[in-house]
Amino acid sequence: MNRNHYMALGTALLLLGLAVFKVETVTLNEDSTRFLAQQAETHPEQGLVAFAVPVKKTIVIPPTMRFLCISVGAILMLHAIGMQKPG
Repeated sequence: MNRNHYMALGTALLLLGLAVFKVETVTLNEDSTRFLAQQAETHPEQGLVAFAVPVKKTIVIPPTMRFLCISVGAILMLHAIGMQKPG
């Protein structure tokens, strides 16, 4: 990976962290919740009862995830600045 890749990845992570900073929870619709339940299903015989009642799943984003994205993005950007120019 060269300098441009590190800068692009760092910028994307930094912006993602800032965007996630404003969001506390995400509520999925019934179709998304059903899809996730089908993918995580381990016992097919118990799966029929779980799909009888459509429930919306709420995902809580931990505060550490916000700061993790921002800090890793900033570190990658600083690393890209410190690298030598290609060529």
